[in-house]
Amino acid sequence: MNRKKRAQIHMTETIAVLFIFFILVSLGIVFYYKYSQVAFKEKQQEILANRAIETVLYTLFLPELECSKGEAESEDNCVDLVKLHHANNTFLKHLDDYYFDLFSFSTIMIHQTYPENQTWTIYDKKKVKTLENGTVVPDWTTKLSTFTVITLRDDLAIEGRSVYDLGYLNVTVYS
Repeated sequence: MNRKKRAQIHMTETIAVLFIFFILVSLGIVFYYKYSQVAFKEKQQEILANRAIETVLYTLFLPELECSKGEAESEDNCVDLVKLHHANNTFLKHLDDYYFDLFSFSTIMIHQTYPENQTWTIYDKKKVKTLENGTVVPDWTTKLSTFTVITLRDDLAIEGRSVYDLGYLNVTVYS
C-alpha cells in the first residue's frame, strides 16, 4: 500500500509539472503572437514612410516640374510655375500607367504660401473600392503625409528675371 501511494504521488507530481509546462508554453506562444503583431505594424509604418520619402524625391526631380536653366544643372527643391501650369494635362493623360508606377496610391499637392496663397493638385489617386450598391468608399487603412519646403520659380512675372516664391510640397501616401 505504501508503494501504491508513492506511485500516485509521483503520477500527480508529473501531471502537475506537465500542466505548468503547457501553461508556460501557451503564455510563450501568446507573447510571441502579440510581439509579431506589433513588429508587423511597425514594419508597415516604416515601409509607408520610405514610400512617402521616395514619392517626395520622385516629385522634386520630375523633369515636368523642376527648375532648369538650359543645359545647366537643375535647382534643388524648386518647382517651375510655368511647367506646373501645363503639367496637369500631362499627368491626366498618363495617370493610370506611367505616373501610377511612380507614385502608386498617393496625393501630391503644391502649395504656394508667399506672396499669395494658391494650391495645385498634381496627382490624386486614392485606394478605393466599390460596394455592391455602387457606392465608392476608401479602401486604405493608413495614410502618411509629408511636407517639404520648396521654392516656386516664375519666369513670366518680370521679363528677363526669375521671381522666386515660397511654398511647400505636400505628399500623402495610402496603404
